[in-house]
Amino acid sequence: MAVAIARAETPEDLDAVRGLIREFHHWAMTKVSPGTAPPTFANMDAELAALPGIFGPPAGCLLLARLNGEPAGCLAFFGREATTMEVKRMYVRPAARGHRIGERLVTDILAEARRLGYRRFVLSSHHSMHHAHAIYRRAGFRDVPRSADFPTAEPDIAICMEMIPAKDAPQESRLAR
Repeated sequence: MAVAIARAETPEDLDAVRGLIREFHHWAMTKVSPGTAPPTFANMDAELAALPGIFGPPAGCLLLARLNGEPAGCLAFFGREATTMEVKRMYVRPAARGHRIGERLVTDILAEARRLGYRRFVLSSHHSMHHAHAIYRRAGFRDVPRSADFPTAEPDIAICMEMIPAKDAPQESRLAR
């Protein structure tokens, strides 16, 4: 099975990411938060229409993973301030799981963030997403209390995480520039 990860830049790539994020949104609304629209999905239609939007250069990055040429997963970040970025929208299609796509997406997105000069990485995630939390923790994230840094994190359902990479952490991204 061939896995390829690259920035989502072409109209075809962006359409593939839109489809993945819609699947993620549907899954979250039916399996994770039935009847409750988390703030993280506020203005979803506008976000999808504007892709790459805040996830585009120069302060962000939007990745698309393909498995055997087919869209399989996505992950993004945006710059919250000069030295802090926020990870968003990690999703891997159920049929593509088991190929370490999530781990590869996280590795690549963090390398790209380091290359761009970010020194603090944050994210929030639904408390039920244990596999995603394990991926983030293995990458170096740690749980932190919810604070003003996490304005979209819902109390009682969100896990907030932070990572401050070592100053000597590699900054070379495998992504084509």
